[in-house]
Amino acid sequence: MLDIKGMTGFPSPCAEYAEEELSWESRYIANEPATFHVKISSDQRQFELKKGDHLIIDRSLDPKPGELVVAVINNEFKIAQFTLAASGEGILMPFNKKVGDVEAEEDFIWGVVSSLHRKFRA
Repeated sequence: MLDIKGMTGFPSPCAEYAEEELSWESRYIANEPATFHVKISSDQRQFELKKGDHLIIDRSLDPKPGELVVAVINNEFKIAQFTLAASGEGILMPFNKKVGDVEAEEDFIWGVVSSLHRKFRA
């Protein structure tokens, strides 16, 4: 009797070209406990964001100049761009809020936008 349990056969000639399965978590999420998914409810033309876009927000990242952030401004979540003034102070644009001048209980950066996902076809 032939034992086929231990037989594997020849590997496929294409095996070296096989790609790994796309994993949402491994590709877009670096720190799972600090990562959130947000769906945009209205167009944000100044940032080229459209209603229905999905943002991945990472709260563990420190913002770098030019990056989009989610900030709490006047008790509302807003999308803003983090920039540096000539003096080196962080500023949230277009709100002209200085990051160093605000108190944590009022206005603050909630997280950094790490990726944008948009559906092209309905």
